[in-house]
Amino acid sequence: MAVFLVVTRPDKPEVMHEIAVTRKIVMGNSLYCDVVLDDKMVASMQCEVVQVKTGHIVVKNIDAKREILLNQVRIKKSAMKPDDEMKIGPFVVKIDPTKLTVDELAVLNSEYEEFV
Repeated sequence: MAVFLVVTRPDKPEVMHEIAVTRKIVMGNSLYCDVVLDDKMVASMQCEVVQVKTGHIVVKNIDAKREILLNQVRIKKSAMKPDDEMKIGPFVVKIDPTKLTVDELAVLNSEYEEFV
């Protein structure tokens, strides 16, 4: 199961990334990141995105000084659902539901419980 994220920047429509979450993805404004979000409002290492064993997509903010919003709510760590919108500075990140099967949609829409 490969979940694809689409990263856009509304004020610059030519900026778009499509990323398959096949391993841990690091997003930030550093050239060392898997996805470079080139803006001073974004930390050099802003967040990690990973698909956990259950199939859920989990986002973790790794820079406490800069916020990530998921559906307009500040998060430290949260699972993303197909209809969620994540904002990192001026960038918008969404799951591409057109590339998901019915079973994958069901998993992503189910509740995620982290086992410690």
